[in-house]
Amino acid sequence: MPAKPMDFKIIIVDDEPDARAFVRNMLMRNCPDVVLAGEAGGVEDGVALLRQMQPDLLLLDVEMEDGTGFDLLDRVPLPNFNVVFTTAHDDFALRAFRYNAMDYLLKPVDTAELVAAVRKAQQYSYLPQVKEQIAELLRTKGSENPERIILRTSQGLVFVRLSDMVRIESFGNYSFVYLSSGERHLDARNLKEYEEILPQREFFRTHQSHIVNPTFIYKLTKGEGGVVVMKDGAEVPVSRRRRDALERML
Repeated sequence: MPAKPMDFKIIIVDDEPDARAFVRNMLMRNCPDVVLAGEAGGVEDGVALLRQMQPDLLLLDVEMEDGTGFDLLDRVPLPNFNVVFTTAHDDFALRAFRYNAMDYLLKPVDTAELVAAVRKAQQYSYLPQVKEQIAELLRTKGSENPERIILRTSQGLVFVRLSDMVRIESFGNYSFVYLSSGERHLDARNLKEYEEILPQREFFRTHQSHIVNPTFIYKLTKGEGGVVVMKDGAEVPVSRRRRDALERML
């Protein structure tokens, strides 16, 4: 059951006192319906605090003096809280978060983004798949190009191999992801996010509204721009300015 607003407990784990104070003040000013249940300055103190307080949301720094946020999560066997990471500059970590649909905030933390992350955590508190989500993050955190991606859908989290993704189609601020199994999922990412995180050697943006996995292309029709026909029969438009690059890739 989601926590009631007044019962929603937040813990901050960050080794920078000024960063903790900044986030604390923003929460007090902008989220009066949450309870700041405690703060810790590192992995050891953070683990102890988590066991004691059992929060609804953990605001977790990535790099700390006595270890990383990943080290902390590795020592929490049954997480029943949401996690929002805070980080200044860890490209591999950012990539891992985005592949695994984990929320993160870049430092210096923006007030509006912090409030939005808290509200989202309140709405989706105690996701049943949070343990699997964190386990997948820990498994892939050191990989530049993870083999799997997590889709955040209205039915929950869906774990998908990149090699099974046939194409992605824009749907406003969301995207339809089509799989080789014939399944279609509506994911919370937009197409720009997909273009940024998917390996360019394995996916190609043919059009402002479409990304395809060239492995599943059956043919490319003639004409200005043209159309690629996928092995599942789907026809995907190709913009004129992207056609030459697609031909070179193929």
